[in-house]
Amino acid sequence: MPKFQNIFHPEKFNLILYYTITSFTVTAILSLVVGWIFPRMESQELIKRSEKYAQYFSVHLNYEIYKDFVFPTLKRNKHIDLENNREQFKKLDKVVRENMFGLNIKKLYLYDLEGHISYSTVPEHVSFTLNRGVNKKLDSAICGEPASALRLAGTTDSKGVHVVETLLESYYPFYEMEKDGSNKIQVGVLEIYQDMSGLKRQMTKARSKAIVMTSSAMGVLFLVLFLVVKKAARIINIRTKQLIDARNTLELKVEGRTQEIREAYKKLQHTQRKLIQSEKLASIGTLVAGLAHEINNPLASVASCAEGLTERLKTILHRNEQHNNSMAQHSKTQNRNQGAGIGNGELVAYSPAPDSRPPTPSAELDVFVEYLKIICTETYRCKSIISNLLNFSRQSEPNFEQVDVNHIIYDTLTVVQYQSQPRSQNIKLNLSNEPCFVIGDPQQLKQVFLNLIINSLYATEGGGDISISTSIKQMVVQIIFTDSGVGIEPEHLDKIFDPFFTTKPTGKGTGLGLAICYGIIDVHNGRIDAFSEGAGKGASFMITLPLATK
Repeated sequence: MPKFQNIFHPEKFNLILYYTITSFTVTAILSLVVGWIFPRMESQELIKRSEKYAQYFSVHLNYEIYKDFVFPTLKRNKHIDLENNREQFKKLDKVVRENMFGLNIKKLYLYDLEGHISYSTVPEHVSFTLNRGVNKKLDSAICGEPASALRLAGTTDSKGVHVVETLLESYYPFYEMEKDGSNKIQVGVLEIYQDMSGLKRQMTKARSKAIVMTSSAMGVLFLVLFLVVKKAARIINIRTKQLIDARNTLELKVEGRTQEIREAYKKLQHTQRKLIQSEKLASIGTLVAGLAHEINNPLASVASCAEGLTERLKTILHRNEQHNNSMAQHSKTQNRNQGAGIGNGELVAYSPAPDSRPPTPSAELDVFVEYLKIICTETYRCKSIISNLLNFSRQSEPNFEQVDVNHIIYDTLTVVQYQSQPRSQNIKLNLSNEPCFVIGDPQQLKQVFLNLIINSLYATEGGGDISISTSIKQMVVQIIFTDSGVGIEPEHLDKIFDPFFTTKPTGKGTGLGLAICYGIIDVHNGRIDAFSEGAGKGASFMITLPLATK
């Protein structure tokens, strides 16, 4: 193990040693590979030559059998029966053996189209029949396609005979011949066994030859390269010492530079957070008009209810005052009448006093309860609007946690809806039925969604549709914002995420919104892509975030 570790330390690396080991290893492997491939190629070439040789012999033998046996026999006997007529069999055997003499052929069989052996140089195999499907090579030749098979020593051939030496078993169609030498139709199959016992010797010889040649060539190449490597090793050792000294010096410089980069990175993060907060406040500025209008509605309701309650309270107090005056007047009149009757001795009719309770109907008291409920409801509505706005505008450190994208979209729309109400846009939601959990900072994601929605509102200022959809695909969550607005020019698609690039008029945009969105999504290990078919054809923004594992 320590030897292998030296490879990664240039001051301990021995080029000559590793070159020598590597060269010998490569030479041995290459020699063995060549020694295996070359004999196989030589063997295939030898088998192909033997097959051609057998094909030429079969054509010649086909002609000689008809010329020296079939035609004379038919002329003399009018019929050929090799199984029962020994004279005919001997005559054919003589013709075959004369043509085989001196050739590298061990055995020969002649089949009819039914697989029946009509003739063989092995007499005991005559009348033997191979059924169709038993020998595929024979079946192929019966169908007119020559075929061959190599029978290795120690195996058995198609007739079940033990093979003592390696043989090439070839099958060729046997045709009916005319006297002029032309063939007509196939009448059988000729099987030829060639002696291939020398194949193994040739392969061994070719393997040895290939190994020797490869080893020799690699040895010469090794010596030449060894001299070159030895010279290079001296130069490398000198350079290595120089690099070691430079490395030691560089490590100190890198450490100092790394510390500077850390400080710069901290400043960059601080600046980025300020930039994000600035863009967030710019987004809030865009929503101020809509929020003021939305808050004005509940405040108008509160003022109207308070004004109504004031008027009703004045009416009730005025009525109570009149009632009290009436009661006092009645009391004076009653006292005066009683005094006059008693002094004169006259009877005075009794006049009942009016009801001492103020005439306040219960319906009027119910109005107080109803108006107070409205005042409470509208007041809390204003509080909710302001709370949502403050939550969004609040500056805080990034806090990554598992959040549901669908909930963040709903929270964002609680702010955006006030901006969209006085407009003619139609925001449609097509959110996933299942939760879309991701790991992220909810405030930063909310800012991305708000920026995209505000851009869509601006693009559809004259009216149009805006759709927001979420879906889970494999291991990611996709959020798509689509609008039917002014669209994006094709030449601008590659620039819209660049800082300070904007297509809005001067004073309408800073060119930082989409750049900040890109940075936020990148920090969340996701990606944001823009799509548009051109001006007037709308635009789509697709955000892809990793799905949070449970």
